[in-house]
Amino acid sequence: MYESRGMPAVLDTLYSTLSPTQRESTRKKIYGWVAAKDHVLSKATSPRTSHYKTVRSLGTGTTLPPHVEEQLVQWIQSMKRDGVPVTYEMLRIMAMEMASEAGIRPHKFKASTRWVQCFRRRHRFAWRTKTRIGQASNEDGANALEEFSTKIRTIIEEERIALVLNADQTAINYEYLPTKTLNSCGEKTVWVKCGGKTKERATAMVLGDASGRKYPLFLILKTKQSRIKVVVQENNSVRHGFGRVVWKEVEAIQSQYGCQIYGNPSAWWNSDLSIKFLKFHFESREARSEKKVLLLWDDFSAHFTDAVMACARDLNVLLYKVPPGFTWVCQPADVAWIRPLKVSLRSLWLGSIRQQVMSSRVCGETFNALDEGDCQDEGLRVFYL
Repeated sequence: MYESRGMPAVLDTLYSTLSPTQRESTRKKIYGWVAAKDHVLSKATSPRTSHYKTVRSLGTGTTLPPHVEEQLVQWIQSMKRDGVPVTYEMLRIMAMEMASEAGIRPHKFKASTRWVQCFRRRHRFAWRTKTRIGQASNEDGANALEEFSTKIRTIIEEERIALVLNADQTAINYEYLPTKTLNSCGEKTVWVKCGGKTKERATAMVLGDASGRKYPLFLILKTKQSRIKVVVQENNSVRHGFGRVVWKEVEAIQSQYGCQIYGNPSAWWNSDLSIKFLKFHFESREARSEKKVLLLWDDFSAHFTDAVMACARDLNVLLYKVPPGFTWVCQPADVAWIRPLKVSLRSLWLGSIRQQVMSSRVCGETFNALDEGDCQDEGLRVFYL
């Protein structure tokens, strides 16, 4: 079109909506394309370069010398060994500092986004989400695990342990809202509807033994306490801390799922619950006086009070602490149970949300998230899948 009708016709036909300033810039750009016609055609007809948006000769862009990049890689590896996170900005700052030390002027090397992408690709680096936070390194964890395993084997032989069990407690949220969602670019506020229970939670205590057997679940829910002391004592001794009305529903859930449910104002574990937990699981076991069992659980204050230790001795149960700070490697329940449990809970929650969205569209109603009762039922059901 340019060769047959000229520049004004090209601008009027293809760029008619541009402002006068944009029109002038486009005119100069087209003249540049015409001047480099042979070069553009050669790149466009080559399968290797046909998808390029721009091409420049090797050496045109300033980059770091190989030995400087190697120093940068070694710095990243040292930060990784020390457990220090390396962010995008940290990488750019360190790259520009090393470039300056190598004699490259700041205005020639900016450590641009494109350079960072190419650097990561060259050295096989990727942006990763943290999977563990802590002071101990992986090597410290391996050493702690070896020492812990040796100690447990020694205890089993010396104390003639008949069975090894492991218990662990975790918080169970009523809602599992994702941290990210697809949204339009540029919006400062990203709104996600919830059921108003994002901060509400329960405490679950799971128990299993070395043979793989799972024992009844202990759940601690949040419940209001009566202002009358006599009523509080009666609720704690007869109805697991719940009032008369709520206890009817809780008792039905216990029968349905074969679990134990207690309530207190904070929904948190305490020493009284530790004693009830021990008595429920170990008081009526066969040959209690002859066969000692070993229970591994976290170094939590409510697990090792004088009253709890005395109860364990009466039940012929030896309590042993999982090394504090190393539960991520030494706590079997934390490693093998809790993570799959949370994944299943999130899957159930998302599935329920999807069903509600579909139902609300069919009925022409406004979508509402799960209420607390629905979330509790979903949370209980996942333990027994």
